Amino acid sequence: MAPGAGPTHAELLRLARPGAARVPPPCRHFGPAADGPERGCGGCEWLHVSYPVQLAAKERGLAERLRRLGGLEPGSFEARPILASPERLRYRSRAKFHLDRRSGRLVFFRRRSHEPVQLRECHLLEPGLDALREAVGPALLAARLEPREVALEWSVREERGAAWLRLPALTPAAAERARALLGSLPGLAGAVLAAEGAPPAAVGEPVLRHERDASDPAAGLCRSRPDVFRQANRGANALLVRAALDLLRPDGEEVLELFCGSGNFTGPLARRARSVAAVEAQGPALDLARADADERARIRFFAGDALPLARALAREGRRFGAVLLDPPREGARGIGAALRELDAPRAVYVSCDPATLARDLKGSAAAGYRVAAVQPVDMFPQTHHVEAVALLERAR
Repeated sequence: MAPGAGPTHAELLRLARPGAARVPPPCRHFGPAADGPERGCGGCEWLHVSYPVQLAAKERGLAERLRRLGGLEPGSFEARPILASPERLRYRSRAKFHLDRRSGRLVFFRRRSHEPVQLRECHLLEPGLDALREAVGPALLAARLEPREVALEWSVREERGAAWLRLPALTPAAAERARALLGSLPGLAGAVLAAEGAPPAAVGEPVLRHERDASDPAAGLCRSRPDVFRQANRGANALLVRAALDLLRPDGEEVLELFCGSGNFTGPLARRARSVAAVEAQGPALDLARADADERARIRFFAGDALPLARALAREGRRFGAVLLDPPREGARGIGAALRELDAPRAVYVSCDPATLARDLKGSAAAGYRVAAVQPVDMFPQTHHVEAVALLERAR
């Protein structure tokens, strides 16, 4: 490669000999795009790799990012074995699609392109969500709706789904067509309509309920809406929540939760903590978290930007026995300084991006917090993505 040249990409043209880790991919859409219009889907990357090898690769990749970008050498912290997803396939309860107007189908794009793959099935989607995907594309065209992007969510517990439609404009005619869409699809309970420059508009009943933890009925239910972030893998999410709380040890503590979102950790935290102060900037997410909160629990919600609000609480003299944060992909730059101002003895950082996690852990070390343990969680089998939970402790 010439100096200064950009990255290059290769594409498989022909398999000469399978490697030891290779397994037959179960999906007709996986494989070289040159093999036809139904091949080359960009939804999966590792469908041809055995699951134990996927897990090992994710552990190595996370450790390498933490070493190179965070300065965390192997052996300097407890590296816990990765938690495998309870389901390797059919685990997604929500996904985003594009409407291919020529075929009238919801599609994924080929990797690094805007060429549609004519989906007939997706082995990552829960069966109910896959069936809804198959039905929604033709129904959108029949209702004369042409969204630029579509997100679908499915609740196994309620056996119904909801949609988010990004439209060119929100008009009374668009809302009427959306109601007609719902009338034509009994499995679609509601929709959230969005357009640039306009507040979202709900049609029908787009709020769904999911079990927090299928293995623990006492964990209760949580609300979700397709335009508000929720983890797509409900089974792996239950492991993520359990791992974060086990590391945090919130029992009897006053806990500060930053980036609480729609309450993924808030309810479980409140079951164990003395009290929870939950901070979130997004209005719709905060509405769902508030609706889910047990009236008997000591939870106080704050609307605002997480780190500035945390520092404001510190200036007011508020102190917390533990802090939990689950920031978006861009991370929480400056979290170390905020923890120091709060004088928090420990914090748990939940991350979906190893690079920003490594950056923020390095900054936290400079602020006087050491990384005690890191727990990887496989939220997205068949892809390279990995979640991580890191325990930070104030240096003595």
